[in-house]
Amino acid sequence: MNQKYLIRIAELECQLRQKDQQLSLVEETEAFLRSALARAEEKIEEDEREIEHLRAQIEKLRRMLFGTRSEKLRREVEQAEALLKQREQDSDRYSGREDDPQVPRQLRQSRHRRPLPEHLPREINRLWSQKKAVARSVAVSWIIWGKSAQNNWNW
Repeated sequence: MNQKYLIRIAELECQLRQKDQQLSLVEETEAFLRSALARAEEKIEEDEREIEHLRAQIEKLRRMLFGTRSEKLRREVEQAEALLKQREQDSDRYSGREDDPQVPRQLRQSRHRRPLPEHLPREINRLWSQKKAVARSVAVSWIIWGKSAQNNWNW
């Protein structure tokens, strides 16, 4: 009977070592993935800073171009805009902001204004036509003028 228990204990110890190896492999994988994520986030932040720098540089070149109309500056602006566009596309791809057919449409960033929800209260203001507005203002002014004239004339 002791022999059976010793064999069972040896089997369980072997299984425990295997589970420990699997756990250490999972921990190593998790550490690797966390470091890769940190590097990717750092790269995205670096790209965002470069994009802002390029935008500022383009604005500066545009201001210079407006004053001098130099062909060289125009080429530099076009090159900077092309580089900026490329960096923005790369940044969108790394950060997942590009239009992905796998992402449901409602989760993508929308570029247009959505209509107001139906449950909000609505107030309808109708504008008077030009003729009615003029006639009304004339009538009001005659009424006011008539009252003031009546007060001034004490007959």
